[in-house]
Amino acid sequence: MTEKYTKGFALIHWIHGAMIALILIMATFTLPDLPKSASELEPFRGHMILGFIVTLLTLLRIYMKSKQPELKALDMDSFRENVVKWNHRLIYIMLLASGVTGMATAKSANVGKVLIFGEDPSVYTGAGGITETFASLHGTSTTLLMILIAMHVVGVLSYILKSKTNILKRVWF
Repeated sequence: MTEKYTKGFALIHWIHGAMIALILIMATFTLPDLPKSASELEPFRGHMILGFIVTLLTLLRIYMKSKQPELKALDMDSFRENVVKWNHRLIYIMLLASGVTGMATAKSANVGKVLIFGEDPSVYTGAGGITETFASLHGTSTTLLMILIAMHVVGVLSYILKSKTNILKRVWF
């Protein structure tokens, strides 16, 4: 057992966290619903690229986490320990769900063809049908993700305040 994660895992954790925060803020405050016409798609380009990178980093983190040495257990009751374990698992699940549903939304409406591959905007199918379902699932998974991340941050802060132990050292350089 070890006291902290490896430096590589810590680096990926903080880069990934910053990218997740950026994409959630970007989506919440600057992106409209899926537009009716291709002329309104441009704001989605950065969101799509960053979303794809976040999804890849999520897979990398899951792999890296499986290779990390087991950390020394924190001093907490079994209920809180289970909440922490499931919060982490659900964050990973919602990150993957958000990535997959985002890609499905883009694929079903041909957003990627227009924004990433430069095809004629006339191939954009807009919102409606299965695209609406994927977009709705994407919105729900990202809302759940934000709730889980808020729980994670509040949990870390409450543990630090209650135990007077800086557990951030576990995932620092």
